[in-house]
Amino acid sequence: MKVPVISAGLFLLISIPVISQDSLVVKSDAEYSSEKIPGGFIRSGFYTWVDKSDEKLYFPAAFSDLGLKLETGNRKNFRSFADIRFRYGTEFLNPVSKIDIREAWVGVNGKKWNFSAGQKIIQWGRCDFTNPTSKLSPINMISRSPDREDMNMGNLLVSANYYPWTKVKFEAVVVPYYRSSVLIIEPVRLPEYVVINQLPSLVTEKEMFSYALKADFHLKLLDWSLSWFEGYDPLPGTALTKFSLDLTQPIPQPFIELSVKPYKTRVLGIDFETAVGAFGLRGEAAWSDPKLLIETNEYVPYPEIKWVLGADWSTGIWRFTGEYSGKFVVDYTPSSVEPVIGTETDFSQIAAFLAIPGFNIENYVKLQVEAFNRLYNNQLKEYYNSAGMRVEADMLYGKLLPSVMTMYNFTSHDMILIPEVKIKPADGLAITIGAEIYSGRKGSLYDLVDDFMNGAYVSLRVDF
Repeated sequence: MKVPVISAGLFLLISIPVISQDSLVVKSDAEYSSEKIPGGFIRSGFYTWVDKSDEKLYFPAAFSDLGLKLETGNRKNFRSFADIRFRYGTEFLNPVSKIDIREAWVGVNGKKWNFSAGQKIIQWGRCDFTNPTSKLSPINMISRSPDREDMNMGNLLVSANYYPWTKVKFEAVVVPYYRSSVLIIEPVRLPEYVVINQLPSLVTEKEMFSYALKADFHLKLLDWSLSWFEGYDPLPGTALTKFSLDLTQPIPQPFIELSVKPYKTRVLGIDFETAVGAFGLRGEAAWSDPKLLIETNEYVPYPEIKWVLGADWSTGIWRFTGEYSGKFVVDYTPSSVEPVIGTETDFSQIAAFLAIPGFNIENYVKLQVEAFNRLYNNQLKEYYNSAGMRVEADMLYGKLLPSVMTMYNFTSHDMILIPEVKIKPADGLAITIGAEIYSGRKGSLYDLVDDFMNGAYVSLRVDF
């Protein structure tokens, strides 16, 4: 399934001159002036859970964080911004001491345009839980933080925007290098005969170029956008790079080397937001088409069409947010093997396969790697349907904020549940108590990660 050249041309015609902005919502000077910049926070806390092996309480993560936000410029002609994080502690029982420059960029403003360059977080899409149109910023899926926005990672990029009319905005973003998302499977314990080579923090090869265009329209009763992305998906695949089989042993002993590998794709997206009475409605749809074929590249997913529809409603102290999302996998064919990760290897079965004349064991393992990528990308079935719900309350004049969020995939049966209570006893002080609970049927993605991702957490944060 290919995008006709004329489709891309039509998009370019409505998007010239194209240029982007720092976020989906343009903040006014008044909104910026209400932020404490320069400012930041100090935060400490821990994650704890019960080890299934001995039923004892353990602490897989503990952290002491310092966050600094800095801003300079007159905001009318130029502006610079930095968000820097320092963390010391443990993550998944491994010691951590690191500095993370989440954002550090400079921008120049004109009457109807602005231009910025540097490390930035740019997220597209309007829905709350799922954003199929957003491909510009990677995500840290194993972030150990009670603040969900900490999952977002910055990218080195150049962005610009142009406002030809009050209700129209054009955006363009260029990403010259590649930064991968941190995959949720990264801490998975692998069999001793399997190794995974991870990507460096930044891939600077000259062909890792990506770009995106977006046209945003603000009508009287409807906001909507049309977007195009062409480049490397921030969610990479896993490729088989080396395989060997030791037949000198009584039971054949394999060695499998896997490598995380980016792939190039094209994504055409549309999103909208409106209000109907007391309900806020929003939606997104995206069609993605990887440039390589899965039949010869096991790390590349099938083309797919995703759609999301969400709504929110508030009454008194309560706020309800719901969302439905679906997916259709284009050119789908059933997988003939089990994933290489997440299932127990049956060595006697391998021995039986080797007895079959002409059986190619390396091709079989390659199919297993492909099946794992399909598991990770939710492409083992032709259609997927999932739903999410968040219920929040604002009690004691904003000093007590309980909430619960859940998402459930009706096709894969994966579920995440996040109950949380935030207490604000004084200005600038917040105590957060909650839990992240993952569950799934045997062999599903969340079944693979629940041992290390499940955790109850406590956090104390002071803003300054």
